[in-house]
Amino acid sequence: MCENVECSPDSYRDQNSELGVISCHPERSRGALIIFFLFISLFSFADNSALYNEANERYKKAEYQAAIEKYELVLKSNFVSGELYFNLGNAYFKTNQIPMAILCYERAKKLMPGDEDVEFNLSIANLKIVDKIEVMPRLFFYRWADSVINIFNCDGWAIAGISSLLIAVLLFVLFRVSEREGIRKLFFYLGLVLLVFTIKSFWFANIQYKAATGENTAIIFTPTLNVKSSPDANGTNLFVLHEGTKVQLLDKVGEWSKIKLSSGFQGWVETGSFVVI
Repeated sequence: MCENVECSPDSYRDQNSELGVISCHPERSRGALIIFFLFISLFSFADNSALYNEANERYKKAEYQAAIEKYELVLKSNFVSGELYFNLGNAYFKTNQIPMAILCYERAKKLMPGDEDVEFNLSIANLKIVDKIEVMPRLFFYRWADSVINIFNCDGWAIAGISSLLIAVLLFVLFRVSEREGIRKLFFYLGLVLLVFTIKSFWFANIQYKAATGENTAIIFTPTLNVKSSPDANGTNLFVLHEGTKVQLLDKVGEWSKIKLSSGFQGWVETGSFVVI
């Protein structure tokens, strides 16, 4: 069944579009410094693009561990994207490093919400772990709201909001200068609709930003983990988790963290037993 995972390099996205350069202010007094940093960023861009392309070539040749090393080098250079995590997750999956694959897919999901390839590969990887956690049912309204919010990522909703705001301003200007009553009403109400859409777009962008940058979920990396009733090694064992399971982080006391499963069960684990998504 694991052969169904969509790990083909044909599904890779163009990473070069994600690797940007420094945007500089054209002040003469800073000209030399700007040129210096511009050249540095361009060389860094070229290096990371070459590394990424080399990693893809390694993957195509089924040299998965070599591909992992190259992808990790790109990440260490602070160039991050959903596509990069997706490809890295595929390489980890191929080497049967399932917890790392799930971690990468989850990070890709945060950066590319709603991406079907990421969702599919993550579901396949989750079939390989021991724990099968039942998700608490959610009302239809909340599921529908999530599907709408996940249409775009943070940047997408921000662009949509700015675009609709500019069009709304134009419509209100036309409303002011128009003389025909019917046309004035049309411009006015269309402007109001776009204004509401602008507010919603910025709200959704904020939600997506918090989801992408938040550190309130994690993947268990300890092969077998006893979840305690209190932040203490002597606490009562409530239940057992295994590597690859996703948890929500609720609180932290010293070297212990309070977690919650999608099924609603809660408990305490040592902070070193998981990696934050």
